[in-house]
Amino acid sequence: MSAEVYLTKLSADDKDLDGVASAYLEFAPNDCNDVAVAVDGLKSYITGMNSYFKSDVFAINTSEKDSSVGFMSVCPNGCKVTIEDLFISQEMRKLGVGRAAIEALGGVYPHVAFIELLSVSSAEGFYARIGFELVIPATDTQMSLWRKNLY
Repeated sequence: MSAEVYLTKLSADDKDLDGVASAYLEFAPNDCNDVAVAVDGLKSYITGMNSYFKSDVFAINTSEKDSSVGFMSVCPNGCKVTIEDLFISQEMRKLGVGRAAIEALGGVYPHVAFIELLSVSSAEGFYARIGFELVIPATDTQMSLWRKNLY
């Protein structure tokens, strides 16, 4: 992908979440297709991640699209950041957007030495291809843990 990928930190108080809600619609748990309902769901998601998990939620944007192409939530903790959710819209997958969004975290958190995440088995190949190392393999009751050193 040649387009620039950048992250925009979100707040539930943001006035215009419609552009992010369109990306959120694809991942909404109840097959919602109403943007107003999706905005409410997105606000609840942001509030929950900010309050309960102390996580930051970012819209993933590109220089080629007017609306967001995904979003991610991350929890900074000292020298590491943990990616809790990473969603890229179906039409933007396999274009380098996910990789670029993860790399952009280094600019948002310049003090961070490594990134960790838990992965479902279907995404493990992606994380391996973009430089994450398997730390703990998945079991029947636990997702796999992956880590990527930033320097």
